[in-house]
Amino acid sequence: MKFFKDFYYITNFKTFLVTFLSISATYVCIEKEITADLPLALVSIAIIFPVVFAINSAYARREQGLVSLASCKGFMNGFYRIAADHPKDLDPEKSVECKEKIINLFNSLKRFLESDPEESKSFVRDVYVDIKALSEFSKTLLKQGLHGRSVSRMIVFLTRFTVAFEEMQMIFYYRTPIGLKAYGKIFLVVFPVLYAPSFALLATNFEGLAGYFWLGIFFSYLIPTLYTIILVSLDNIQTQLEHPFDQFGSDDIRVDIDEIEQMLISEVINKN
Repeated sequence: MKFFKDFYYITNFKTFLVTFLSISATYVCIEKEITADLPLALVSIAIIFPVVFAINSAYARREQGLVSLASCKGFMNGFYRIAADHPKDLDPEKSVECKEKIINLFNSLKRFLESDPEESKSFVRDVYVDIKALSEFSKTLLKQGLHGRSVSRMIVFLTRFTVAFEEMQMIFYYRTPIGLKAYGKIFLVVFPVLYAPSFALLATNFEGLAGYFWLGIFFSYLIPTLYTIILVSLDNIQTQLEHPFDQFGSDDIRVDIDEIEQMLISEVINKN
């Protein structure tokens, strides 16, 4: 089932549209006996190389997104550990309050990362509001017996969280150059149609199967079908990696709130 689910993610309407155009153009060329031996190396230069370059770039951003998210979790865990473990006269409600504020921060971060870029500005503001709330909260711990140096360390953790959040914003807003994306999408549709005479020429290699009518048709249109599915699938993979937080693809980065709640333990747990 997972195989079919993953295959579903790399196929869409564009896959069927381009495949239909390629097969239709190949059919016309076979019927009209229009054939040409076009260099397949041109496809590598014009389509495959730009698409693979874009995939590598998108994958690198996804990996940076994982690092930034891990940093956010680590810094907030450090912030919480100081708040929950270090004050001499800590009010238990303060520990709960700190945990709630951190969970609110990650909820705001999750809403931002999973939002549409055009509607994300309000969610960015929510994250900054939650950061400010944690900054104000750290000051109240001085009255709970927390040393000033520890409060300074908490502010350092909060500052580093903010830097990691800014890195995630850069990943969120700045993606593959628009010109490169437009170039790839245009030639992805044009090339399978332009190469129809070459596909028709390849189809002549299966004339020996004339006695097997349906088998001959199958092999005649197999090459253009595989050709377009492979190219469009590569483009779809790049599109999914483009936004690693939108929760559409199977490789998207997820902000697991339950996991963060488990990270913020307030009591010592007996492992035995």
